[in-house]
Amino acid sequence: MLEFKDMQEKLQSALSPKRFIHTLGVVETALQLGHIYNIDEEKVKVSALLHDCAKDIPNTLKLRLCKEYHIPLDEILLQDIELSHSFLGAEIAKRDYRVKDEEILNAIRYHTTGRAHMSVLEKIIYLADYIEPNRTSFKGLEEVRQYVTHDLDRAMETALKNTIEYLAKNDRVIHPLTIEALEFIHSKKED
Repeated sequence: MLEFKDMQEKLQSALSPKRFIHTLGVVETALQLGHIYNIDEEKVKVSALLHDCAKDIPNTLKLRLCKEYHIPLDEILLQDIELSHSFLGAEIAKRDYRVKDEEILNAIRYHTTGRAHMSVLEKIIYLADYIEPNRTSFKGLEEVRQYVTHDLDRAMETALKNTIEYLAKNDRVIHPLTIEALEFIHSKKED
């Protein structure tokens, strides 16, 4: 794996200034959450730094790279290729930043869709991306910020519900993994 400083420099040249500022906000937020939930700092930093490493790649190139790297694109990802950035990002983290840790790669891979059985690291990256301080206010943001420091699953449930509601309201596709993530949290509450 590249040194963190080298990753940061390489990433800065791959992202727009606005996206890089967002990324630094995610790193800062994720480190705070990682400390609260006692998660390895290096894993948190690397996952947060690289979570959007494929975000600014043009969509036509995203599609080509997904095919080249044998990243399966389901019907939803083909309809909204922008969503593929997290799956492609995990592959770029592996190839270009030499990340081998599957836990880090999964945190990058599922930071947009979520999934059932998310690790604490995956939840931290998902939520840090959702609540980082540079986010402009939107419905439910403050509620998630209130829960995140003491109830990760409640924060996830709220963020996932808000995301699904927003996507449905705006006639956007909802990835099945997002629905599975929410259903999994509900099933845990019933146990």
